[in-house]
Amino acid sequence: MAHIRQLTTLLPQPVRFGLRRLAFRGSGVDCPLCGTEVRSLAGHGGGAEVLDRRRVVGGMRRENDRCPVCHGADRTRMMMLYLERHAGVGTRPVRLLHVAPDFGLYLWLKRQNGVDYTATDLDAARYRHIDGIETADLTRLPFADAAFDAIVCSHVLEHVPDDRAAFAELARVLAPGGHALLLTPFALDGKGTDEDPGLDDPAEQDRRFGQWDHVRIYDRDDFLARMSAAGLAATLWDPFEEDADTARALHLNPEERLPIGQLPSA
Repeated sequence: MAHIRQLTTLLPQPVRFGLRRLAFRGSGVDCPLCGTEVRSLAGHGGGAEVLDRRRVVGGMRRENDRCPVCHGADRTRMMMLYLERHAGVGTRPVRLLHVAPDFGLYLWLKRQNGVDYTATDLDAARYRHIDGIETADLTRLPFADAAFDAIVCSHVLEHVPDDRAAFAELARVLAPGGHALLLTPFALDGKGTDEDPGLDDPAEQDRRFGQWDHVRIYDRDDFLARMSAAGLAATLWDPFEEDADTARALHLNPEERLPIGQLPSA
């Protein structure tokens, strides 16, 4: 089975998506991201001791969470809901930057009217299925000031050694009045951010941060403070407080909040 999984990773993403769509199609749950009706959502996350010990939301194990077809998770559906309800996606023209684009949200965004979509990643070759994706370092983005009305950057900043430069760049390319959805795993144990930007030891990074290529685990309050230091007005959006019925229907995580950064309207 592991050998088969390794072989399938060599296939283009659209082919793998089609195969998963055939394999998991059912009559249990409609995935709003990829539009597939599947038998059930799958478990996702966990596996590292530090994630449970530090109560890392976005890292701990969640059952009934991930679409087995597009791999969209609770956090992905949360961002979809915010973009639809508060950032104008689907109802007005929106210039949107998608950093390290996850496939489920990409599929949903491409179905929305009026989205001027730009994707970027440090290794754009990983995204052969996305036409025009730009290779870019998040600390030196190749875009003009105020180029985007919405930015989605999910589970990326914990990988970036110079995250303050990345925050500054995200603020620079965000238009006044725009919305930056900046999400990362957050420790809720109150013990602060643990980081070592210079660490280059995959085994130690896995032990300390919960993944071999992470350089920190953020404390949520510290994350918001770093957003603010970059000039972004930082708030936490709670989908359960706004609409608990919809949040439950989307199988969102009651412990997760979405950090939103904005600049004052011109």
